[in-house]
Amino acid sequence: VRKMSKITDYNDISRSYDSVREPADACILKSLMESLTGKCVKDMDIIDIGCGTGNFSEYFLRFEPRSLALMDASEGMLSKAKEKLQSVPPSTNLSFKHAVLPNMPYEDNSFDAAMMNLVLHHLEQDPDGKSFPKIVQTFKEVLRILKPGGVLTIISVTPEQLEANWFAHLVPKNKERWHKRFLSHDQLKNCLSEAGLTLKSAYNTLTASYHPDHSNPEGPLSEAWRRSISFWGTCTEDEIIDMVQNVTRMKNEGTLQEYVDTHEKLGIYGALHISASKKEVQ
Repeated sequence: VRKMSKITDYNDISRSYDSVREPADACILKSLMESLTGKCVKDMDIIDIGCGTGNFSEYFLRFEPRSLALMDASEGMLSKAKEKLQSVPPSTNLSFKHAVLPNMPYEDNSFDAAMMNLVLHHLEQDPDGKSFPKIVQTFKEVLRILKPGGVLTIISVTPEQLEANWFAHLVPKNKERWHKRFLSHDQLKNCLSEAGLTLKSAYNTLTASYHPDHSNPEGPLSEAWRRSISFWGTCTEDEIIDMVQNVTRMKNEGTLQEYVDTHEKLGIYGALHISASKKEVQ
């Protein structure tokens, strides 16, 4: 089975994913969608692209959208989402599709709003950090399935925000691999514009709410803690062994907290980048 992500086995990880993932900043996405479309969620057809276990969709269901479509490349994630979203408002048409981006098996002009939450960094197979052809293709498909005046919200991570994560510095080689996966704000804006979408607003949020145990200095020693963040999925076994030795040494020397404090800069650069773009009415 081809997976959306070449870097994380989400069929495997779906089993433990929810214990650590919160639907970070979903309320911001809702207000962006509503203010840019001029509609309430209850009058919207919404798609959650790369929905994972449906955390964000679960939030949106509270507001009874007209329809909510979830798509993901992982069968494991989708079946988790189906389990979770049992209590559906009678007025909402809920659907699930297994599909690998950039393919989106939906009709033209189907949706008022689309969301992609922490999905972009999984799309390029062999990223060089300069061009992002898969992402542009994906945005073109989003443009096609959005109604005129429809909105795409994106939660992503910039290279600066990668650097601002204290633990990224524990495995410098892996940090370099990830640099190529993340788009800067300007790169994202260019990809959207190349696809025909107009960027309307962009923000950085300073809290790593998607990862509640983020600043736990001993987190990297726990496999469960590492499994919740894609960063660790691309480390070699040797890199993990070296990192564990290094963190254990700092813990024993009493310098671990100081290491975290020195390298943690989310309060300056933000933890996540949130943007909203529009399919202009021709």
